[in-house]
Amino acid sequence: MILSMPTLYLPALLKGLSSPIAVACSGGLDSTALLHAACAAGVAQGFKPIALHIDHGIHPDSIAWAAQVQATARQYGAGFASERVCGLTGDMPSLENAARNARHAALARLCVEHGIKTLLLAHHANDQAETVLLNLLRGSGLGGVGMPQSRQVSGTTWLRPWLHLPRSDIEAYAAQQGLKWVEDPSNTDQTLRRNAVRHTLWPVVQEVEPRALPSLLRFASIAQEAATTEHALALQCLQAHIKQDNGLDWHAASKGHAPAVQATLLRAWLGFLGCKPPSQARLVAMLAQLNARTGDGLRCSHEGRAFEYRARVLFAITITL
Repeated sequence: MILSMPTLYLPALLKGLSSPIAVACSGGLDSTALLHAACAAGVAQGFKPIALHIDHGIHPDSIAWAAQVQATARQYGAGFASERVCGLTGDMPSLENAARNARHAALARLCVEHGIKTLLLAHHANDQAETVLLNLLRGSGLGGVGMPQSRQVSGTTWLRPWLHLPRSDIEAYAAQQGLKWVEDPSNTDQTLRRNAVRHTLWPVVQEVEPRALPSLLRFASIAQEAATTEHALALQCLQAHIKQDNGLDWHAASKGHAPAVQATLLRAWLGFLGCKPPSQARLVAMLAQLNARTGDGLRCSHEGRAFEYRARVLFAITITL
């Protein structure tokens, strides 16, 4: 007997979530299964999920895929909303990053437009393991190694309820329920880094270490806990040095600390301001500019903010174009 693990898990999870609830649905196996499970839980708990679909406009069949997701949502008893992204082409450099950024921005807009309080994402344990491997190869810091199970985006909780489940469980559930989904041919294109990790590197990793999946999940969890603790302690150290208008007495806060500690403090302040963390190279360059004692004035910029000293206090000014 095949256990319908996702269905068994979602009802208990969804009881504590804020409505309206949406599912990011590409039309592929994983997100179709999540939409099906969310709808089954919704029937029992008296809510109707909304399927949010992003059409990247890259593949010639993308419009048909959007129509299939809409029909699937209707079949499952879910609502439907979509947005078509402009400007992406199959031959553009860094297509994976560009598509992901465009998709996330479009999902955020749809959530705001429809008042969504909880957005469910269908990433699973194998996705997490691939993400860890990709980010280790990129040299990411602890906080960026894996995907968080939840985060806040413009007032909406983005939640990955299946991050602990292996892909095989979801495949079994889809087969048990007789689900139909879109097969995107780009999923086999190994010029894309994630596909190369999935189809080439991952089988080798599993052959070398059969328990690679739970081990990488555990590492992602430990890394996230360490990064969260580091961030909290850094903010605690900064509190005495944060002035009015969120200005920072940087020289007092960083005095006597090693460069690695200074980097942690700067990342914490940038996070406090709502900025994404800079790359390691960018962080080193910013530290050099901030630590140069040349009086007041502009030092550097990051994430649409310019950072300048006024009477030895560092301020972040929003850049207006």
